Amino acid sequence: MTRRKLILFCASLLCWISAAAEIRTIPEIHGSGNAPLVENREVTTEGVVTLVLANGFWVQAPAHADARAGLPVFTESVPTVARGDRVRLRGRVQQQRADNRPADLAVTLMIEPEIEIIASNQALPEPVRIGPGGLQVPARLAPDDFDGPLRPDHNAIDFWTRLLGMRVELEIHRVVGPTSRFLDTWVLIGDTHRNLGRHGTVAVQPEDFNPERILVQANPLLVPTFPEPARVGDRFERVAGIVDYSFGNFRILAEHALRLVPGEREHVEGRLRGDADHLLVSSYNVENLNPVVENISRVRSPRDVDDAIGSGRMAELARHIATVMNAPDIIALQEIQDGDGAEDSDLVSAERTLAALSEAIVEAGGPTYAWIDAPPERGADGGQPGGNIRNAYLYNPERVEHLADRTRRIEGRAFSDSRKPVVAEFRFNGQPLVLINNHFAAKSGSDPLFGQRQPPHERRASQRIAQAEALLRFAAGLDPTRRERLIVLGDFNDHWFSEPMNILTSDETVPLHNPVTELPPQERFTYIFQGNAQAIDHILISRALRPVTELEILPVNSLNPRQAADHDPLVARLHLPPRDP
Repeated sequence: MTRRKLILFCASLLCWISAAAEIRTIPEIHGSGNAPLVENREVTTEGVVTLVLANGFWVQAPAHADARAGLPVFTESVPTVARGDRVRLRGRVQQQRADNRPADLAVTLMIEPEIEIIASNQALPEPVRIGPGGLQVPARLAPDDFDGPLRPDHNAIDFWTRLLGMRVELEIHRVVGPTSRFLDTWVLIGDTHRNLGRHGTVAVQPEDFNPERILVQANPLLVPTFPEPARVGDRFERVAGIVDYSFGNFRILAEHALRLVPGEREHVEGRLRGDADHLLVSSYNVENLNPVVENISRVRSPRDVDDAIGSGRMAELARHIATVMNAPDIIALQEIQDGDGAEDSDLVSAERTLAALSEAIVEAGGPTYAWIDAPPERGADGGQPGGNIRNAYLYNPERVEHLADRTRRIEGRAFSDSRKPVVAEFRFNGQPLVLINNHFAAKSGSDPLFGQRQPPHERRASQRIAQAEALLRFAAGLDPTRRERLIVLGDFNDHWFSEPMNILTSDETVPLHNPVTELPPQERFTYIFQGNAQAIDHILISRALRPVTELEILPVNSLNPRQAADHDPLVARLHLPPRDP
């Protein structure tokens, strides 16, 4: 080796040793922005272990309780540290986001660490208090510029980014989204909020998706101690834990068992009833309903196997229809599956499913319904593979006359790989009605609210717009008498203020009105997603029917952790007395 090469080699070695030995506090690792100051470099730092999980742990610098003092450490296997250990870490600092989630925020963490335990049983850093006596989550969601310094008093994303990896404790809170099957629960601090409704929900409003909501996740190591899932309006005795970010959301990983304090339980009962002069029409998404336990060898995923009858879900849906909804005369159903559910077979008919639901309604004290099934082509309408999902109707033949020869599906490019609207015509007291039962393209796969793309991109938004436009074209082709007696209803997978709904309610040729908009803004919800109550199911009525129509939404599912379906039903009552001869 020449003298020059030896000098260059030694200089490179010294630079590597210097970089490897670089000592930084955790706040110095983070810096003042989203990207760490020492990304892709090896550093040495110290902290106290605050939480240990199966593939990593969190450390916090105890002398920096109000700064960016937390750091996740990824170990791939069960860590060899315990809560309360003071550790010296040497590892590489990186920003990472989950695979196949490009819209998520990147999280700063340490990987491939060398761990030295300096002391054990150390006092944990005091938790940062969030609530009336501590920090307040901003009502604004995202920063104007992700590349600038954090502004935790300005927006919720920067607020939680600053606290990532740190111990926090929630003050007075209420549950606004029931506990999910993943043991996630959404809560809100305090007893007041601009969008708080009488049921304890916080409803989405135009350009306001309630960024103050907080996700609380049960500690995976303490799941067996989880006593009872929470309902909207409940609270927990205490919530303290570590701020984490995964699957598009900041969350508090609880460091203790979550003990439930139940709130008041409100009995839900419909006030609208049909009679000689009043017709009751409803819409209900019954969530992949079928009457069988699927053979696991014939489904795409074990998660597709369910038992609506054995679990009691079919009976509960029937009870809703017979007693809570007061046995509507016409029920537009969404997410009806074929007779063998998610089994991938040649069967597409839903006769067995609709018969089972009808029988369950009779057992619950309701009338004997007839049904309308317009089967899709096998595998053509999206939804759960093998389920051949579709829109269908139940109707009471003692109360209404179905004009069977006028039932049809609306086809077209806008409804490709999506549930086709089903048109059905009825007469009540001699008065004709045209119903169009819809299930617009789903939003699954949309960007997370707490993500790097702002505003978040909603998946299949353009298709829902095209579907609204296709509906209007079809309705415009009806003769004027039918257009005046039109009800367009179902699961539209979009908010009352969204562009598809604005398209449907602003056309002069087919003037439709959405009675949901007559309810108080805080009460407009048929579904709760990540703690956000939102109206995505609707019953639109023609202008001629507006003066004779009342609407109510019955929150029989959305408030509860144990649900017969994930949507709530809507019921409309129309005053349609017999016409004078």
